Amino acid sequence: MATFKHIVCCLDFSEHAGQAVEVAKAQAKSDGARLTLLNVLAPGRPLLPGGDPRERKKLSVAEICSRLEAEITSRYLQDAEGLQVDLELRRGHPSIEILTYLEESGADLVVVGSAGFSGVNLVLLGSVAERVSRRAPCSCLVVRQPGDD
Repeated sequence: MATFKHIVCCLDFSEHAGQAVEVAKAQAKSDGARLTLLNVLAPGRPLLPGGDPRERKKLSVAEICSRLEAEITSRYLQDAEGLQVDLELRRGHPSIEILTYLEESGADLVVVGSAGFSGVNLVLLGSVAERVSRRAPCSCLVVRQPGDD
């Protein structure tokens, strides 16, 4: 069984990302690995779920980072005692930024949540998880929600 040293978990504050974070934390605890939670701010998307995309234009970079770090900590890191966790915040196209970070960081496992797209939706909308899993320079774990087709 592989032992990982640096695990990167991609998150977008969705339910699928929440499940992926739980799996990544469990794997990091099991392996004694460093865990990086990676969030990519995509153009035209709100800073946080339910927010207004125009809100970002009014905020400084420091305020954006502060809000994202607070949200990530409150949502995902309540039970992360004993884990070495880093936060990485990037701007750009999610799959490109994720793949770039994986190359730069030397991570040996990336964990992503699956949005459950299939068929026409996958062809038309694409999937960050699908792109990352095909091109990642390391092992990739796609975490599916119970009931995903």
